[in-house]
Amino acid sequence: MDMFTLSVLGEFLEACEGQPDQGRLMNALLGVTGRLGIDFFAAAFVPLPHERLDPYFIWDHWPPGWFARYLKLNYFHIDPVVRVLRRTGRSVLWSQSLQTHTLPAKARRVMDEAKDYGLIDGLTIPLFSRSGMAGIFSLGGRRIKLTSAEIALLEIVATRAHGHLLDARGSDDSLEAEPYVTKTESLCLTWCSEGKTDREIAQITGRSPRTVQAHIRNLQLKLGVHNRAQLVAEAFRRGLQR
Repeated sequence: MDMFTLSVLGEFLEACEGQPDQGRLMNALLGVTGRLGIDFFAAAFVPLPHERLDPYFIWDHWPPGWFARYLKLNYFHIDPVVRVLRRTGRSVLWSQSLQTHTLPAKARRVMDEAKDYGLIDGLTIPLFSRSGMAGIFSLGGRRIKLTSAEIALLEIVATRAHGHLLDARGSDDSLEAEPYVTKTESLCLTWCSEGKTDREIAQITGRSPRTVQAHIRNLQLKLGVHNRAQLVAEAFRRGLQR
């Protein structure tokens, strides 16, 4: 990282010393986004497919009109950025990740309407716990031009803020009790829950069918189940798949 990003990171870490509450974390995040010239950000835990996003929001510094519309129309479950995030398990720079995709009409509407509220481009970062992808952190504005160092900085900041939040909520015991699920296993589980075959998952993820089969077997052993149907059901019951 260059001196500027190191300075921003240092200020964030200093603002989060000790056991920061949610208000202090919000102020620390505002400090980072302000230094980087980013207009808006929001973070949320990931809801189950049948659930609304409303109760899962952590921080809301989104454009007021967009925040209300996004929740009212339950856009989370058709948001193309979220779909790319689930598939790759990596941070998504909207303009780069979506420009090569032909989006369904509903997904395109989400992105077009976001622009009307000043979210021309943005970055969405996955937040992981021991049990897989647990949440997302999104930043956006009228002009997002981030260097690779700044993206790395935001990934560190988002992960650290999320960790502080889990600590503040006393989540250690519940996390420790759950089996550790790797990012790759979580990705295979997501597509397994959508009914994809091992061969289809292999094509989507760029891995061999044998590797996918191994990940599915590992997941079955970790969750104490004997087939894919039981795996998906148990994953949803434990909140490992949302």
